[in-house]
Amino acid sequence: MNITNILKNKKLPIVFLLITLVLSTFVLYTPKPVSNDKTGEFSAIRAQEHIEVISRKPHSYYDREEHEEVRQYLIETLDNYLGTDNVYEYDYSIDTVKSEINRINNNSLSSYNYNANGVIHPIRNILGVIPGTNEEGIFIMAHYDSRGHVGRSGEQGRSYGAMDDGYGVSTMLELAYILKDENPKNSIYFLFTDAEEVGLYGALMASSETSLMNNAKFLINLESRGSHGPSYMFETSNNNHKVIELYKKASLPVTYSMATAVYSVMPNFTDFTAMTDINIPGLNFATLAGLDYYHTPLDRYENINISSIQHMGSQIEPIIREFISDDKYVTNNYFDANSNQVFFTLFAGVLISYSKIFSIVLVVTLLLLYIGIILIKVKEKTIKKELLTKTLPKGLLVFLGLVIVGVIYSMIVAFLGKTTFSITYTRVSNTEIPTLILIGLISLLLVKLFNKKSNDILFIGVSLNLLLAILTTFTLEGASFLFAFTTLFGLIALYVDKLNNKLIKDIALGISYGLMLLMMIPILYSFYMALTVGGVAILLVLLIINGTVTFPIIINQFKGDEKNAWK
Repeated sequence: MNITNILKNKKLPIVFLLITLVLSTFVLYTPKPVSNDKTGEFSAIRAQEHIEVISRKPHSYYDREEHEEVRQYLIETLDNYLGTDNVYEYDYSIDTVKSEINRINNNSLSSYNYNANGVIHPIRNILGVIPGTNEEGIFIMAHYDSRGHVGRSGEQGRSYGAMDDGYGVSTMLELAYILKDENPKNSIYFLFTDAEEVGLYGALMASSETSLMNNAKFLINLESRGSHGPSYMFETSNNNHKVIELYKKASLPVTYSMATAVYSVMPNFTDFTAMTDINIPGLNFATLAGLDYYHTPLDRYENINISSIQHMGSQIEPIIREFISDDKYVTNNYFDANSNQVFFTLFAGVLISYSKIFSIVLVVTLLLLYIGIILIKVKEKTIKKELLTKTLPKGLLVFLGLVIVGVIYSMIVAFLGKTTFSITYTRVSNTEIPTLILIGLISLLLVKLFNKKSNDILFIGVSLNLLLAILTTFTLEGASFLFAFTTLFGLIALYVDKLNNKLIKDIALGISYGLMLLMMIPILYSFYMALTVGGVAILLVLLIINGTVTFPIIINQFKGDEKNAWK
């Protein structure tokens, strides 16, 4: 169709598309910092004052003088907030730490391989407590050491620790400040761990404190891998059904249940690992955007983003307040469950979650609806042989070709950036815009390729997504929502073709692809932040799988009443 005619005659589809594209950017919204005169509410303005102090110098495990200055500042601040009787120091000798590491490694008690040779100084943790009626309570945890050595490809070391983990440490100090006068039913523990950057040693030693850990009924770990953007809840303990029920209390939650699956294949571990090894239920948070600052001298106070800090604190504050207000959370085995929930952020502040049972019911329902479409097509004789002999093979070739393009693009970027190529961690600066352009061009190419065969592509897309929904529901349920809902909206598009009312059709189709884009655009961005530019091929896989449904719906809606648009 002529573009001028489209703009004149397709006002409703254009409005739907533009609104959806704009709204999708709000999913990753971070709030305005709260003023520092509001003493009962988390304020990133106050929190940043702590970062200014602790990030004046690199303070890694190896920088003993600077490391001690930060440790003393934390102790003094906690003494001031909580009282000296509620602040504890845990010091572990080199031999004690090595002995614990050997015990863990020899008995294969952790997924992380602790390195005893890295222990060259004592380990010193700090604990602040707001006592409750119950000694059992919630642990908030972050590490206070900065990066002091070069790590993976592209990392420079000598970080000032303003973000990693100044965001987590300052958030904890601010939470201690606003909650210090509470009289909680359940206690609040603020655990500042040592030597996370060199081997998770502080968290390991804390996990060995049996009497202390017996009081740990829930854990929130705070991390940062970037300078800005939302604080993602990117990892949970296993069998997280009740954990997610508590997380629903969060303000502006940003999370996707497929994140744990992605994180499990990345070469990253945090202090959270040591605690889940001893079966403490909990949540792990981190900022992701702004990798240029991660583990480099750029990780300093001048480059922090207080809106991201505000999001981290504001997101978890309601969780903590909920936990400390109800005795049920500290009862034995309260968080025990036999399954994980499926969950995702649909819009700013809107968290969708459901049980594994519901995911099974959903996929069975989709299968029945799909069989209905098959029966209709058989009756109407609209399933053509060329669908399998021509369209599908050509589609597979296009799919393979575009994935190869993604790999080549990432390898070229790694070469030009003089770093090692890795699908999960290729660290090169200023790749966002070129990658966005590549994704945009490929999206336009797919629209062009799908245009003449949009009805066939839609049917193939629904079939593919249904197959993936069934497979992931029974093997990797956290990832199933993307394929299940893509299938659902694709089936809606196929069924509404039977309606005679054009306005209802346009609204139904607009809502279908609108909701898919609201899910897909933030997910692609989040995956890019997590995987880096090395994972562009994976982004293209997700884009194509979803695009085989989304793009044909958009195409056919813009075609309007053209003959055989949906047949």
